[in-house]
Amino acid sequence: MAGNVTIDPLAWAEAVTKPEIDEVRSLKSGHMLDVRRLIRAFRYERAILLRQKLKSLVKSDETRLVCATCGVPVYLACSTSKRFFFRHRHEDGSCPAVTRAGFTEAEIRAMKYRGTQESEAHKRIKELVLRSLSADPRFTELLSEKTWRSSEGLPGLRRPDVSARLENLRLAFEVQLSTTFLDVVLSRREFYRSERAALVWVLPNFHPNYRRMTDDDILFGNNSNIFVVDEITAAASESASTFILKCWHRKPVIDGDRIVDEWVERLVCWDELKVDVDLQTVVAFDYQVEAAKLLEQIKTEKAARIAAQQVTAERAKAALENELRERVFRFVLDDDDNDEYMGRHKGWLAINGCLQTQNCGLEGKYPDLMKVSRLVHLVASAKTGKPVGFKYKNLAEIGHHLFHQHPDLLLAYGFMLRAFGTKSILDRDDRTDRWAAKVREERPNLLSDPKYRMAEDEERLLAFLSQGASRKPLMANDNRDQDGGRAAA
Repeated sequence: MAGNVTIDPLAWAEAVTKPEIDEVRSLKSGHMLDVRRLIRAFRYERAILLRQKLKSLVKSDETRLVCATCGVPVYLACSTSKRFFFRHRHEDGSCPAVTRAGFTEAEIRAMKYRGTQESEAHKRIKELVLRSLSADPRFTELLSEKTWRSSEGLPGLRRPDVSARLENLRLAFEVQLSTTFLDVVLSRREFYRSERAALVWVLPNFHPNYRRMTDDDILFGNNSNIFVVDEITAAASESASTFILKCWHRKPVIDGDRIVDEWVERLVCWDELKVDVDLQTVVAFDYQVEAAKLLEQIKTEKAARIAAQQVTAERAKAALENELRERVFRFVLDDDDNDEYMGRHKGWLAINGCLQTQNCGLEGKYPDLMKVSRLVHLVASAKTGKPVGFKYKNLAEIGHHLFHQHPDLLLAYGFMLRAFGTKSILDRDDRTDRWAAKVREERPNLLSDPKYRMAEDEERLLAFLSQGASRKPLMANDNRDQDGGRAAA
């Protein structure tokens, strides 16, 4: 076990320190991709699956990525420390990036397995698989080392360690004791897929904290499920008269706003397994589906939390604004003629400072107290339908006053009367029709003449004090500001 490196499936993948190929080109997009950045974009589990995908594509001449220097197809490889790099499909010395050295994979396999293919340990696991299958009468045609020849014209042949049939499903069991090249895993998977048979990888033991590269290739290629057959499972199969295996699988769980893994070890009956010949997977637990559900749950719960936080923040903001608005109204409307001027002016400066934090205070070093008083009285008059703070008898007289003394407030006054539902009171007060006549005469100039335009800081303050009533209401089919302005007057 010394020297093995085991990586958390959800950890970010890492590149080797000095990759020979530091940039690849995507044939689909034409973009140049930095190798280190590309690799770091994947979780370790996804990097393993990408490695398998790219290797399969290279083998079938469906290249996705090529070396940026020489244009030779590349695939993702993994070092003994489980760091990733890109390797040429072939090398002839023409590229300065050297990703291959020494023996070929075929030569290494030949040396590695010469005389050891049928070790005692390998024979023992095959016998345990045969014992387990024999205990279940539904499995027929049990054979060891039976050669399968391709019925689709694929090159070569395969000799599964154990083969069986369950009704119309052919099964090939491969015992994996030592490490092997990814090519072996992929080629066997492709062969049995073409034969419409299910490949079942069997290990003598497994632990998630000690995983070889081959274990990861099998594990992640099988939706994070891996199977063990040993004396315990064989005895359980014979006792229950049904095929039983030990399954290790990842189980996603929510930890805050992320997913973490728990590892589950349990005995499973064959009937519990889901077989997918097209994907070449045999699983007791659908990790991908469960993880997707939890990710959606996290997304939904996070969105709900954000929405709740926004509602809370908006309510707090509204409460703060209401408190500040009421403070302004109290300050103006509760004015006592006996109040000392300097003290009152200081009070107004303090209030205006608070208004400025809400971006609706009057500008300048000495903001005019008379301006805010006028705006408060105008809002109060429009809302109550009677003059407040103005020495006039009715709303129509306030309108005449604005026409002559404060034309910049005229449009806002009209908007507020409509918003507060008091315009009918003004119309009733206009017994001589003088107000209506002034409006008809001046209507073409209400939006074009600068004298009817408020200063920006006063406009913002009035909108704050009237809670938006001083501004033109937004209407679905109102696309013309000019019409809206005329209607308000």
